[in-house]
Order: sequence, then C-alpha cells, then structure tokens
Amino acid sequence: MMKCAKELVFLRKTRFPVNYSRNGTGWLTCRFFNHLSLTLVSASEYHCALMLDRLPEQIEPMGLADVGRSFRGVVPVDQLDRLAPLLASREGELEVELAFDLDERRIRTLKGRIRGNVSLVCQRCLGTLSFPLDLGFSLGIINSDDEVVRLPEGYEPMLVTGDPLKTFDVIEDEVLLAVPSVPSHEGAEHCQADHVNQPVPEKENPFAVLGKLKR
Repeated sequence: MMKCAKELVFLRKTRFPVNYSRNGTGWLTCRFFNHLSLTLVSASEYHCALMLDRLPEQIEPMGLADVGRSFRGVVPVDQLDRLAPLLASREGELEVELAFDLDERRIRTLKGRIRGNVSLVCQRCLGTLSFPLDLGFSLGIINSDDEVVRLPEGYEPMLVTGDPLKTFDVIEDEVLLAVPSVPSHEGAEHCQADHVNQPVPEKENPFAVLGKLKR
C-alpha cells in the first residue's frame, strides 16, 4: 500500500477526486508537472498536508484551514506598498511559509514564517539600515469579534469575513508589526557622520526680551 509523501510540489491548479470503495481505499488523482499520476491510498491514512511551492494571489483562510493546505514562496519587497515609506530600497525578496490547519481544539489556524532583509531609512542619519527578518506568527482564524475571547493563549486573532484576502496583504501586516516605527542604528557611532541630524539651536524666548525692558 502506497502512502503519500510528506511534501508534494505542484506547478498548476490541482484537484483531488477520490472514489472510495467499501474497503476504504481509493484512487487519488493528481497532476504533477503535466503528468497524470494515480496513487492507491487508504482513506484512513491520507492525512499529510500538501506544501505548494508557490504563493497564491488570494487566500480563503477558513476553507484552507479545513483542508490543511500549506504554501511557500517568495514575496518581492517592491510589492509591499504600505512598507514603502520606511524603505531606503525596495529591492530584495522575502521567503515565506504559510500553513493553514485545524489544531487539536478544532480551531482554524494560520502559522507562518517570514525570512529575509529589508533596507530601512535610519531616522537619525537618514542612511540605509539593513533590518533582518526571521519571524514566526500564529493566528487564530475567526469570523466574529465574539470569538476573540475563545482563542487560547499564543494565537493572535485573524478576523475574516468570508471574502478572499490578498496573500501579500496578510504577509505585509506581519512585516509591519515586526519593523520599528522609527528605525535607527543601534548607536550614533554606526550612523553616517555626514548625515547625522544636528540638534536645532534654541531660540531666545521673545517674552524674555520684554522682561529685560521692565527691569
């Protein structure tokens, strides 16, 4: 009896029609690299998650969690428009993994990891600050505010309405939470000396002149 591999890579949209017989087995139909593959699997043994080697443009989190779908791919930094005001350069890519699933309490979840570097603008010297990203996140997928209080510790709420979400928007939300709102080098010695912002000289209070005239 053949079992499915831990990881399957698809290059195109795939369907999985399975016709089960009385003994609990069926033919799983998959299309790999334009080739049709038939694998005999046990209905009770087919539980492995499929890791698709490409990020979809849109996701429907609740449905993906119900079927346990996973994705990985790259996100060009220049596609993250809300991050742009903080960037010194929009070059580069981020490596992303997304895993939708049901946990042991039947809570729909999205767990992910984002790795890479973004070039931010140091607000002290206005030079380039390379900021490394290696962040993981765990989201509990809910469709009403009332469900927030029922999420266990360790999950941040992901409120969905049933409409598809743009994948890059979900990833950008996590990146924005990770980068500092006022990025700067760790110390002034790391800043570009020619561009360090100088303190603004204090101006004499005009009311102080009036006080001198009264003396």
